Amino acid sequence: MEQITTLLDATKNDRDRLFLTMTYEHGLRVSEALALSPDRVKSGHLLTKPGKDGKLTVQKLAPDTLKLWSALTLNLASGTRVFPFTRQRAHTIFHAACEAAGIALAPRQGIHSLRHSIAHHLLDCGYTLPMVQRKLGHQSISSTGCYLLADDSQVDAATAAVISRRKACGKVA
Repeated sequence: MEQITTLLDATKNDRDRLFLTMTYEHGLRVSEALALSPDRVKSGHLLTKPGKDGKLTVQKLAPDTLKLWSALTLNLASGTRVFPFTRQRAHTIFHAACEAAGIALAPRQGIHSLRHSIAHHLLDCGYTLPMVQRKLGHQSISSTGCYLLADDSQVDAATAAVISRRKACGKVA
């Protein structure tokens, strides 16, 4: 999570910061973020229809994000793209921010990792898989299941907690 803050702080301008913030905070695919127009935010809520035949989602914007959105879209006409650039430019913005933040990326890691990051951060904070499914606009829970991968340290910590509880329960019984 610290890397996301560092990444967003390393952006060159408010528009790029808003683009990466919206992509991360709302788990948007690049195409979904690039398609955003001022009329997609109503009463502080982002209305999106995920590009892969997903259901309409309505997500509340964080106060700081809403403030930045409002400032940057104030003079834009309805239907005008807030981020009028190509997918390639979007990837360039992401990679430039990572470089400025000192974040080393794995080969072929790109802006889509922001979508993965919000999913993992929600799960790490104890939110359920159906909540993450709704956040990402997946129709099938199996699509969301790929975010359940655990690393060895998580497995070791969970096992230690179970063993500790079992031993505690054994003393009581």
